[in-house]
Amino acid sequence: MKATGWSTHPSEHLKPNQISFEDGEAYIVRKDIINIFTDGSKTEHGVGATFCVLTNDIWAYQWSAKLNDNNNVFQAELTALHEAVIYASHMPNHNTSKIHLDNKASIMASSNSKSTNETARKIIKILLSNPRIKVFCVKAHAGNIGSERADQLAKDATQHGQPYSHTKLPKPHIKGLLRKRMLEEWQTSWKNGDTGRKIYNIMPSVSLRPTNWIREDVIFFSQHGPFPSYLKRFHLSDSDYCSCGGIATALHYATECIYTVSWHMRKPAPNFEQEWLKRSPVTSSPGRKFVGLSNSFAKTEIFFGLPAFNFPAS
Repeated sequence: MKATGWSTHPSEHLKPNQISFEDGEAYIVRKDIINIFTDGSKTEHGVGATFCVLTNDIWAYQWSAKLNDNNNVFQAELTALHEAVIYASHMPNHNTSKIHLDNKASIMASSNSKSTNETARKIIKILLSNPRIKVFCVKAHAGNIGSERADQLAKDATQHGQPYSHTKLPKPHIKGLLRKRMLEEWQTSWKNGDTGRKIYNIMPSVSLRPTNWIREDVIFFSQHGPFPSYLKRFHLSDSDYCSCGGIATALHYATECIYTVSWHMRKPAPNFEQEWLKRSPVTSSPGRKFVGLSNSFAKTEIFFGLPAFNFPAS
């Protein structure tokens, strides 16, 4: 479920100096400050998150984890920051911790009191109760020893990090899975259905992309229209024959009926009829030419007495 925005009392807002977009590299040389560097990475091997701790010029601790391959870099960055603030919160109260990361989006999410991101909310809560923890931005790939080390550890974590399953899958991935499953079920239903077989023979695969067919296209290719061969099925016509003696289908009127010669298209050979219909929607020739034919139906005496079909003007 999507989290809704939340508000904090002004007295509980983060201290002005707790979050900073200024480069915190100047603090790295200070011996009285614990510097923590975080990073996240996504490669062809997977997704990794890490943080490492520099104290008195000594790498005192490091943590790394391998996230789900479908997590994104932003989630990896936030996960690394979350684990870093947890680590810093357990340090003695007299120690000031500076957390450095090169992702501004993570810093912005972690400083937004109305963030809907679950991990960002957890980070804010920890920072609120631990004002001695500061978060700074650091330039990426600028020769910063801590940032470069965290970057390498994050890349290594994509292959060798400990499995980490606490970060949820991103919404775009979940939507993609649902879309894929929906299309699979739709395709199965379309393939095994009992209706719409004429259209199925032309378009056997389902798609979310519109076909841009107009009404006349649908009538022509589905054969559902003011044709005796169709209307007889519903007892709306006494016969399925045209006045000229042929079976009154859309293809008949479009290719061979003597009453619609001026609208005729070249009739395909019987063994190529299905392939012809498949290609027709691509070229749009039969369907578009059928617009003029359909508009002449109401004026043609062979349709007198049949149920009215209102076609738009061409």
